[in-house]
Amino acid sequence: MSLVSLVGVATAVVLLAGCSGSDDTSESKPESSGTSATAPSAPKVASFDPPKSFVTMSAYGIDRTAKDNEYTLKAGMVGQTSLIAGLTGVTGHNIAGQAKPWTAPAAAATTTETEDVTAPMPVRLDGKDVVAVAYVQNDKGQGTQKAKGQVVFQWLDSIDGKKVAEVTADLTSVLGAGQGGDNVASQAYDPATGQIVVGVGAAGTEAAEKGGDVFTVYADPKTGKSTVIPFVTPAGVLNGVVAGAKGGHREGAADGTIVLADSTTGKITKQTPTKQDYLNPAGSGSRHAYLASNSYTGDDTYTNALYAVDFASGAVVQAKSQITDDQLSGYTCWGDQAKSVVCTSGASGGREIIGFDDTTGKKAWGYTDKSADRVVPAITAAFHGVVYAQTEAQPVLMDAATGTDVPAASAKPSAGGGSRQGADPATAYGSDLSLYDGKARSPIAVTPYGGAYLQAPTGSNYDLQTVLIALAATS
Repeated sequence: MSLVSLVGVATAVVLLAGCSGSDDTSESKPESSGTSATAPSAPKVASFDPPKSFVTMSAYGIDRTAKDNEYTLKAGMVGQTSLIAGLTGVTGHNIAGQAKPWTAPAAAATTTETEDVTAPMPVRLDGKDVVAVAYVQNDKGQGTQKAKGQVVFQWLDSIDGKKVAEVTADLTSVLGAGQGGDNVASQAYDPATGQIVVGVGAAGTEAAEKGGDVFTVYADPKTGKSTVIPFVTPAGVLNGVVAGAKGGHREGAADGTIVLADSTTGKITKQTPTKQDYLNPAGSGSRHAYLASNSYTGDDTYTNALYAVDFASGAVVQAKSQITDDQLSGYTCWGDQAKSVVCTSGASGGREIIGFDDTTGKKAWGYTDKSADRVVPAITAAFHGVVYAQTEAQPVLMDAATGTDVPAASAKPSAGGGSRQGADPATAYGSDLSLYDGKARSPIAVTPYGGAYLQAPTGSNYDLQTVLIALAATS
């Protein structure tokens, strides 16, 4: 059953400005959706690499159910498809309304309960845009089969949702029978190979004693193999190399260690002690994985730092935070799938933003909330040299390499309409733009064709858990 309720009206423009509030703009129009009288064909979907302005194309109401909640529902964008993932599966919508939506179920047996799901991840397999997703599950067993924990990985064609590959990682060999996980603590992917790593939170004391509070589960769509790496929280994966963190994760432990592991064997191949109390995965780029650490040094001061570890060599570069009066363990980093990585110290922007040159792992720029003329925005995505972020006032764009504001062009909404192939995405296949609240927001996932994000329902839409907003790129 589709995750989307069948709920259709106009389009609205999303404008992205610089962090300084610049309104320097130029106009750009999306391509016409004309059709042929004798041989109707779908209009070409405009693409911009990277996109710098968007138009709101569709809004899909996601029903409130007993299975999902605001934490388990996650949006994404792969190719021309906006996505909503939940505990029961993934649903995809064509950005231009040119194809029927598809739903791929979580493939859970009647004895299986899905505990959590990753956000959809964009990878390329055999030249196709593919959606990668993983489900943390516990199978109660039946007949002579014992209960077990497992992680089910799926790779889906972004156009039609057909399964490209599936791998089920049985956790029994590491955790024992009946033991499993109950949440996704971290996730990462290699866009070129489709390899995925998921940090799974242990469900209970016995599982934690055998595998750690968080352990790594890896899967490869090409080989169909999976590996469980205990006591390691993954930060990234590249060409079969997993980078992550291990340690006691408590004040005074001073044992936070950066590790590289072979994905096929699970063997740790390199360890770099940081002597920090806390070490957490922050994200990854095209060459490095990034980890955040902190320790209390006394007199109300802290040592906060980010580490970049090279997947190929294991070399580690440290970048110390300018913040010393607060414990910053919640850094999140976004790779732009090119040469830059940008990190912030909190989900809502936090106190610091740091940009890295991912070719070297070295800090390239940064500033804190003490800046006289700039705010620390809440980053939502990064793509091909551009950072997409949100301030209290508006969505903003930043240059990923330099941190400077990027002025965005204004855009005019499409008129929509057309033939069946060129159906108006505002009303096609269950879209209802009356659900859109009219407030411009920064997308949490971006491709050359557009972006997507989740919006809270407005008014009296109490039967909806959330609303998937799909954006088309216009410049």
